Amino acid sequence: MPVTVKIEKRDENVLPPATLDDFEHSNEQREGWKAFGLWMLFIFVLVAGLYANPTTRVTGILVLVWWLSCCAWYFYFAPKELIKQLRAQQSDRLISAQTNPHLRDVLNKGAALLGVAAPETYLLPDGSPQIRAYHPPAFLTLTQSAVELVEPTELDCLILRQLMHFRQKHVARLMLINLLRDAPTPLRILSWPVGLYAFFLRMWWIDLAEQSADRLTLLIVKNHKVISSALLKQYAATDVTMSEYKITSGDVDSYMAQNGLISFEGQAISTQYRLGQAIRENPYLDERLHALSNYAQSEEFKIAVQRLADARAKKNPSPSAA
Repeated sequence: MPVTVKIEKRDENVLPPATLDDFEHSNEQREGWKAFGLWMLFIFVLVAGLYANPTTRVTGILVLVWWLSCCAWYFYFAPKELIKQLRAQQSDRLISAQTNPHLRDVLNKGAALLGVAAPETYLLPDGSPQIRAYHPPAFLTLTQSAVELVEPTELDCLILRQLMHFRQKHVARLMLINLLRDAPTPLRILSWPVGLYAFFLRMWWIDLAEQSADRLTLLIVKNHKVISSALLKQYAATDVTMSEYKITSGDVDSYMAQNGLISFEGQAISTQYRLGQAIRENPYLDERLHALSNYAQSEEFKIAVQRLADARAKKNPSPSAA
């Protein structure tokens, strides 16, 4: 007896469940691979050229060994040595449910939301305002001055943003750039094999990676002013150009509160002018803030938020929908 099977036509317009990866900067991964590829090509051509000549063969081998040694130190041994020192000397600075329950809760919930392991985090008493990520193992350091610089909601946002770097696998590259920046000049010169990679990353990749972290964090917190304010305060405290304008955290708060409106009070006008001028003199910061603001007001952002909400609803259906 013949059996008729009805096959329902699949709606080709239905998109698969969205993930944060769908909304990262479109060119970020391509530019990261370009930087890596050019670095590898340079090292290969240099070593192969030296090795091909019998008179420079030993030099070629030494260059290869030195390159491998630099890679091993900066990508593996340096973070392990740092976490070893922190555990031995700063164990009382470990952020835990006992020492800082709010930050520990932010770390745990943020890590769970992004699908990454919650990193060990140390609050350091000294240093300029900064929050840095390291791997392996996964850990964060933040300074007391960074905590005091921003509002609690802004600090939560900055921590979530660092967790986003872990999720997007940015940490190894960012760590290399930061370690080289902090290293004494003679050590940076000796570390030229990885310094070249850091140069390529700064040229093509890092701006896009930071913008990806900005926009993906925005999809979680949904308030671009909080992110912008936190970034501005960090720049005001650490950037040489902005420090010349003597911008304070209070100035940033006033600037953000104006919401682009022109004030007629003398002090507010002065703050708007100084901060606006400082931003314009930093093209990268200006571009980054505009990109974040434009994305937050775009239709693309609204669609992304809705798609992520739908994906979460399908993954974790409410009891009433069951």
